[in-house]
Amino acid sequence: MESLPAAWLCLKPGRHHSRFDIRRSGKIAALAQLRALAMSGIMHAAMPNSHSSMPDIAALARAIDRPLALVGMMGSGKSLVGRRLAQRLDLPFIDSDAEIEKSAGITITEIFELAGEERFRTLERNAISDAADSGPSVLSTGGGSICTPETAALLCDRTIVIWLQAKPDTLLSRIGSISSRPLLHTDDPLATLRDLAERRAADYGKAHITVTTDQLSAAAAVAAVLRALDSHLAVS
Repeated sequence: MESLPAAWLCLKPGRHHSRFDIRRSGKIAALAQLRALAMSGIMHAAMPNSHSSMPDIAALARAIDRPLALVGMMGSGKSLVGRRLAQRLDLPFIDSDAEIEKSAGITITEIFELAGEERFRTLERNAISDAADSGPSVLSTGGGSICTPETAALLCDRTIVIWLQAKPDTLLSRIGSISSRPLLHTDDPLATLRDLAERRAADYGKAHITVTTDQLSAAAAVAAVLRALDSHLAVS
């Protein structure tokens, strides 16, 4: 005798059943099968527990022997993610742009306007070199820092470079006001971001670690960086 479909086995004999009844009973049978799979542990690998996959933060912090340099386009989350990452790892947080402004006594925008980008890049390289000398920390760098050959070599040799990657549309939505972003003082900031992202992709690709931050909250981005860092250092 041919076996009946599983959905039909849920129906009581002698009752008239509509198509809705059959579909409903099919869903009940499917849910029962899913529960059985979950209880048997078969679904565990397909549905990992995000908390259990987090690395041992204390062990990870002990394995870090140099600055973690966050690179990426403006708006990728370097400052926000960087501060939270430093807090999780109990490391100092250093913002290279803030250090430049402190040493120069004027804002980044004013440096570009008064001295030009070349002078700014020199100040930036000096700030990053000072951070590298200070030992383990979380270092947020300017968007174009790794695009200068000398600074790129400094970052790759003396820090662990982490690229926070995001699409131009995501970047612009995060940036909001462009008043403090001299490179975006153009007729079409989004087109400028797309052009910059395309031209800088190869430079960002020099990073030791890449983490895509599109659609990630700051907390989720930090968790993603921690897992990627743990894998890179082979701590766990």
